[in-house]
Amino acid sequence: MATVGIPTRVAIQNILLATDFSSFSDAALPFAAGLAHRYGSTLYLVNVVPSIPFDMLPADPLPPAQAASARMRSLASSDVLKKVPHKECIEQGDIAHVLKEMVRMHHIDLIVLGTHGRKGIDKLLMGSVAEDVFRHATCPVLTIGPHVTHRIKEGELRHILYATDFGEETRHGLPYALSLAEEHHAKMTLLHVSPEPSPVLPEPEPGAMPTLSRAETLAYNEAELRKMVPSDAQLTTHPEFLVEIGDVPEIIVEHARKLDADIVVLGVKRPMPLATHLTTGIAYKVVCAAPCPVLTVGHEFHA
Repeated sequence: MATVGIPTRVAIQNILLATDFSSFSDAALPFAAGLAHRYGSTLYLVNVVPSIPFDMLPADPLPPAQAASARMRSLASSDVLKKVPHKECIEQGDIAHVLKEMVRMHHIDLIVLGTHGRKGIDKLLMGSVAEDVFRHATCPVLTIGPHVTHRIKEGELRHILYATDFGEETRHGLPYALSLAEEHHAKMTLLHVSPEPSPVLPEPEPGAMPTLSRAETLAYNEAELRKMVPSDAQLTTHPEFLVEIGDVPEIIVEHARKLDADIVVLGVKRPMPLATHLTTGIAYKVVCAAPCPVLTVGHEFHA
């Protein structure tokens, strides 16, 4: 298993808040502003006007770009932005692609966005911008889902929950979780959830390793989880290690609620070539149900 080093303390100089002016985006604004205030960051307020053929435009008295500019001015006048340096941007095109370019051009360290958390057929019909963004982003993404009730006071994090399946791609979030825990003097909990095994296991092949019992599996996974924290990690409290067997996203959300976590940190896997909007990954399921924001670190970003 590859060794995970601790990066330099998180430096968030530029934050991008992606907004579509919906109530879900409005819910993300205080989180973006709070983090910007804590880190002394510049906050970019970005709205992307989709490229839609003229004959498919909604019946609106104003052209889309002009309507977006008016709504952006209203957003920028919000009280929560009074002490936060911010810039407003209206762009046009594919949202995930535009945000990727904005990250490159403005050296964005963190994307913040809100999501409606659509699932099933609604997701197929409407798509999931949030999942597209955090699976392709070249920087970490903080997503505020529809069930977030936890409010981060001025960007202060007290308890960080990091979940992993031990795979290389999901480990991308670990350095960031460790760094945030150090920066905020926060308690850190590491969680591994194994999917529920089949109730009927095949007989092992001759000479094969014996199948571990449930208790042995949990003990082994906890030992592996403990190995993930580097010996030079400067955490103010001893981390907690939790191992479970069952429905992965459901248990992650359950522990986020039990622990009163301020944030869940996940590494996300690269998108599958044949994935559809009905192919929902674990990270998106967690985002849809979590009571706190979810920080995802994708395969293209390494802290």
